[in-house]
Order: sequence, then structure tokens, then C-alpha cells
Amino acid sequence: MVDEALHPDRHLKVDGAYNVRDIGGYPTRSGGQTRWRQFLRADSLHALTDSGRNKLIDYGMSVVVDLRMKTEVDRRPNVFADRAEVDYQHLPFLDKAAIAEAERKAEKKAEKDRTHFVADKGYRSWLDQCQPLVCAIMTSLSTSTTGSALYHCAGGKDRTGLVSALLLGLADVAPEVIAADYALTARHNIHSYLAGPEDKLNIRTWQDYEERLCPPEIMLTTLVHLDENYGGIESYVRTIGLGDEQIQQLRSKLIA
Repeated sequence: MVDEALHPDRHLKVDGAYNVRDIGGYPTRSGGQTRWRQFLRADSLHALTDSGRNKLIDYGMSVVVDLRMKTEVDRRPNVFADRAEVDYQHLPFLDKAAIAEAERKAEKKAEKDRTHFVADKGYRSWLDQCQPLVCAIMTSLSTSTTGSALYHCAGGKDRTGLVSALLLGLADVAPEVIAADYALTARHNIHSYLAGPEDKLNIRTWQDYEERLCPPEIMLTTLVHLDENYGGIESYVRTIGLGDEQIQQLRSKLIA
């Protein structure tokens, strides 16, 4: 499954960001594959250079959906927020109440091994608690009609990873492939992590990063949660408010 994730066209080397990736080229269980240049996932775009901005526009990006909270956006504004050629939308995935609920549930479990919570910051709780916000994001992505739509958070791992999982799941990509796409962040964000001010987790390699911050098992557990509690990804997005037309629009963009 890692082979599909490591397709040479997947990672876009963009000056000022580490984790920009196309989710095209993944096999579907019906024998097709996801389409290239439709959806891009990314880390924060606040530090993009002129070269980085132009590369994304030249690639065909016409929509940017910023998943960060307002405090994050205020602190590090998106470079596309005032670009006329790009439709910039700020649609946060999380709110403070959802974060507090995730933390409360984690504390209630009283897990001795906190490594799990470092990796899974409450994905299942986020999907349960943030349904109106997730619906707004998926609705926006369904209505983008021309060019590539890019969605991003801060590191391109957690919130971005969940949106990617929902999109790939609607395309009927296998859970193991979705999990491999999630874990791929480690190979790119390790460079951001090592460039940071402090290494609190003794991470030295991308393998360390994957093990501690984005093990594929975490995404697999999240997908099981959606299966067991909602009947799968399509049933989940219907539960949060998407209808037939929006789901079909997403699938038309996703599946070649």
C-alpha cells in the first residue's frame, strides 16, 4: 500500500511548505483510481514564497480551504487570502468546545501510555463533535468546479488527514491505502519538525515521526469508528448533512 502513497507525482515541492500532496492516483476497490489535480492536501501556507504561490497556481489550484482556527489564521495569515485568482475560504474544522471534549474523553480513559493521545488528538471525538463544521468543509469541496481545490491545516496531518480520509473513503479507496496516505506526512513533516525550536519527543527520523505522531493504525482505528457508529464514510457524511447531489459531485471529481 505504501507504493501508491509514494507515487513520484504525489508530493509537490513547494517553496515555503513541506507537506503539499495530490491525492490522485490511489486505487479504488472497484478497479479505478482517484483523479489527479482535483484535490490537494497541505500544511500551512503562511510562509509560501512568490515561487511557491506561483507553482500552486500553475498546477491548477483555484480554491483554498483553510481548516485552521481563527487564532491560527490571525497569527499566521494565509498568503492566498487576498489573491484575486484564488477562491480563499476559511472553514475551521475545530472549535474550542470540541477540543475540550476530546481532551476530557482522553483523560477519562486514564491511559498510561500517552503516546496514543499524542498521535490521535481525538480524531473520533472531533468527527462526532464537529459535524456542522465538517459538513461546511465537505460542501465547499463538493461545489468547487474548476481547477484543483487545496485544503490545509497547520501541519497537514490531523484535520487535513481527516478530510482526506473522508474524500478517499467516498471514492471507495481501501482503508489500508487511506492509512498509508495519512502516515505519509511523516516523510515530509520530519523536515519541519527538525527545523523547529525544540524536540520534545526525541524524534530523529521520519520513522520516529510516523511511530509517534502519525502511525497508520490511528487512521485505521478512526475508520473503524466511522464504520461501527455511522455505517461507513458515506453514511457519516449523510448524517452530518450532505445530500445525494453533493456526494455525487465529490465522487465525480474524485474518480477517474
